[in-house]
Amino acid sequence: MKQKNILSDKKLIYYFEDELIKKCNISKSRFHKLRGNQWKSVYQTITEKFADKTKTWKNGLHWANINGYSPKSMKNFLGCYSVDYSTWFYQLPQIIPEDNMIYFLIDKGNDWYTGEIFWIFESYLPELIKVLHLLNKTAFLDFGFLDYYIVSKKFKWIIGFNHHDVVSFVGEGFKLNCF
Repeated sequence: MKQKNILSDKKLIYYFEDELIKKCNISKSRFHKLRGNQWKSVYQTITEKFADKTKTWKNGLHWANINGYSPKSMKNFLGCYSVDYSTWFYQLPQIIPEDNMIYFLIDKGNDWYTGEIFWIFESYLPELIKVLHLLNKTAFLDFGFLDYYIVSKKFKWIIGFNHHDVVSFVGEGFKLNCF
């Protein structure tokens, strides 16, 4: 993974995507980063719906899984749960109501004012579970343990996971019997 130090920040996501696809033996049609400027629209829609922009500090999606989601979306807040970071995601098929593609956002840091950095992927659930297994086994391919979000492509719900091993659920249609 020493190669990541040589790559520019813009090329890191391509390297990251290629490594995940290769190491998880999955198809790029079932797991891939958002192309071109598509990520801007998706990111903007997610932050408009779920990110809290009412506070003067710790605004945005970066802090949502610790500091709370937007006041409007908090009306559908279903709770936070302490989980085992390396296994909780195996329960996703019982939790998520649909079998369509979902968004997977990896939080690379910063805050609302300095410019949040997220890598956004589209994935089917079986591939995402393989990816999360590998990421947890390899400390996110040696990038360190990062927070992440899983979001409905229809923006009906969001799942946040933070580095304190807490998962949060906001939205409609979850089956949380396993918690």
